[in-house]
Amino acid sequence: MIIPFFITHAGCPHQCVFCNQKNITGESRPPDPSSIHTSISTHLDTHKNNKAVQVAFYGGSFTALPLTVQMAYLEAVRPFIESGRVASIRLSTRPDAVTPDILAVLKRYSVAAIELGAQSMEDKVLVLSGRGHSASDTVNAVALLREYNFSTGLQLMPGLPGDTPEMFLETVSRVISLRPDFVRIYPALVIKETPLAELYRTGNYIPLSLDDAVLLCHKAVARFEQAGIEVIRIGLQPTAVLERPGTIIAGPWHPAFRQLVESARFLDAMSTLLRCGSTSGTVTFFVNPADLSSAIGQKRLNIHTIKERYGMDAKIVANPAVLRGSVRKHPSCNASEAGL
Repeated sequence: MIIPFFITHAGCPHQCVFCNQKNITGESRPPDPSSIHTSISTHLDTHKNNKAVQVAFYGGSFTALPLTVQMAYLEAVRPFIESGRVASIRLSTRPDAVTPDILAVLKRYSVAAIELGAQSMEDKVLVLSGRGHSASDTVNAVALLREYNFSTGLQLMPGLPGDTPEMFLETVSRVISLRPDFVRIYPALVIKETPLAELYRTGNYIPLSLDDAVLLCHKAVARFEQAGIEVIRIGLQPTAVLERPGTIIAGPWHPAFRQLVESARFLDAMSTLLRCGSTSGTVTFFVNPADLSSAIGQKRLNIHTIKERYGMDAKIVANPAVLRGSVRKHPSCNASEAGL
């Protein structure tokens, strides 16, 4: 279980064009360090299983906060670490706010995972997005995190100003070369009360369409998984504020964005199996029960697409003998099983 705290905009030295964390998370200000102890206790009182508990500081740039503020947050968690009720801490920050001195402090307080808001590995995109750091800052920060044995994550954002699908896939390749432990992918959205909203209003920014974002993330996820790098999230977490009418002005928003990406990947796998043999009548695919919804697709999209593309009626059936992320076809053809 993760106990999250959102330190909204705290420590951020720049206004990124895409960012309004109040409208994304619903949190208007960072929590006071004095409230952390009570909040953790409340969460732990409802924790009924034996899974490890981790406290997370999201949003803002934790390591860019004054050291006294960082220490106040970390000290608030320390008693729970010492008692064994909390296993570790994770936090997010900027690539240019990572130093050996700060990492040494974080180690003493049982910080285990650090996520860097890299967003892109293209300096042009970073400048146009108001990030205030360079791609080389990300490279250097990852090297430091590795040196200090932190679990390392990178957050990426396709569709930023100046970005192209080709440039984002090059970012993916450069990130793979850094060998992070995990990544998150958040397609850029036009959120109200951001500089990006003004760029969109004046016609100086065009966001990715939903279909294009799904396709691009599909390609990125395939590359990360092939490289053995876990993609722990795709798309922003839906919140009441984020889903309020008018908060998202434009861009590839969908509350189940990851499922759209996974559905596209299942469709590719099923298409591969259909291309390897004769196609007529009805085809039956078997998937793991946990994959059934994604394999069928939103509003049965994959079944409809197979009908339109191949002139076949498709059935997609749950079968626990099939591995997660795989598809089996019956009757068999030259290739009877495909992975995503």
